Amino acid sequence: MRPFMNDTPKKPGRLLVPRAPATAMFVWGLVALIGLLALIIAWQFVEPAPPKQVRLATGSPGGAYELTGDLYARWFAQKDVRLETVATAGSVENWNLLLSGAVDAALVQGGTAPAGAANELEAVVSIAFEPLFLFHRQSPAQREERASTLSGRLERLAEGRIAIGAERSGTQHLMRALLSEMGFDDILEEIGTDLVRIGGREAADALETGAVDAAAFVMAPQAPLVQRLLGADAVGVVDLTQAAGLAQRLPYLSAVTLFQGVVDPRRNLPPRDVRMVAAATYLVVRKDTHRSVLQLLIEAAQRSPTPHLVGSASEFPSLEYTDIPLAEDARYFFERGPNLLHRHLPFWAASLIDRTAILIIPLLTVIIPLFRIAPAALQWSMRRRIFRWYRQVRLIDEELSRGGLPRSRLESDLALLQRLDRDVSATEVPLSYMEEFYNLRLHIAYMRQRVRDLLAEDRRDTETTA
Repeated sequence: MRPFMNDTPKKPGRLLVPRAPATAMFVWGLVALIGLLALIIAWQFVEPAPPKQVRLATGSPGGAYELTGDLYARWFAQKDVRLETVATAGSVENWNLLLSGAVDAALVQGGTAPAGAANELEAVVSIAFEPLFLFHRQSPAQREERASTLSGRLERLAEGRIAIGAERSGTQHLMRALLSEMGFDDILEEIGTDLVRIGGREAADALETGAVDAAAFVMAPQAPLVQRLLGADAVGVVDLTQAAGLAQRLPYLSAVTLFQGVVDPRRNLPPRDVRMVAAATYLVVRKDTHRSVLQLLIEAAQRSPTPHLVGSASEFPSLEYTDIPLAEDARYFFERGPNLLHRHLPFWAASLIDRTAILIIPLLTVIIPLFRIAPAALQWSMRRRIFRWYRQVRLIDEELSRGGLPRSRLESDLALLQRLDRDVSATEVPLSYMEEFYNLRLHIAYMRQRVRDLLAEDRRDTETTA
């Protein structure tokens, strides 16, 4: 006997296959599970939310780095992000703070990058030239002649005490490089030069009081400390005649001119053109710094109202003049600017949409096809169940067509058809399948009638024979 034609009585209403609602729950549950798995996988690629606080290493108090940091902090505040500026001795310390992870970003001077910095750090954008100011004590005669510049070469300052900048400062780094280029490394003691390792306000005070004879500062001309020294009667600034040659030998330097009166036209500061060398100031971040921080730094640099008193005003901000490679995200933001979302939405909302876009796109590519497949899967499941019932009806039909079945087999077929009818009747079927459902019931009823007719015929044959 065929395995599907089990003669064991079954309880009325028990189904041979799952009910339609159970099948629908299974299919849609599977869709939900696949969608959840896609969400979990896509979430691994969603970047974290932008930080609420960023630490920026600037420079010594009163310098241009401090002013720049304050300007950037205001821009960050407009975006609901707190920019904490960290005062330091200068660029060398800033590099160390970045490498140690103590700060997220820093303003640094060109030519000061330590070896291996590019392994952990990336440049963002250069923002200005910062010239090397060589201030010196000037005589009353020079003051009377308003000749507040000392024309000549660097060795004109080599006698006496020179403040070359604080330890870990970019100023000291640059001064040592220039002294080395001039060949002073081995003869400073012979000619009586005393290199004093102080910078910033301390060096300016020492110069004005006569504690040192000259002092070096790498600062923007608009820095308050520079303006103070340019206006001091007892202090003059060196007109570096070798500026172009030194810039040619040291590629991180540029030859610039501080034009007469550009710092303060009312007081005519400086009183004449001054030739100088300048290093570019640029922003550096850690490679793991959030890309939104890079965007805000570039926007702050592009919107900074700070005038450029040396070099071309259209030259900055720039992607040039950096010692380490530029971050790709920085290049993207610099060249394309803020996207449509950041131009028209608050920063937090635009950042949220940016972050979730990488989540939404893959989810849509998974869920939309699943929602299209699910109804087809339900339809296939329903037709499969109907076809399974039809298969049993067809096998009985083929068996009856061959004829010669014993009475016991006919009774078994009739019992199976009755169970099929009960199972089909108890099954919940969507309205869209009612035609096929009722056709199946009609065919089951037709087969039951055929089996009853054969049983009646067999009964009459038996009675006639008897």
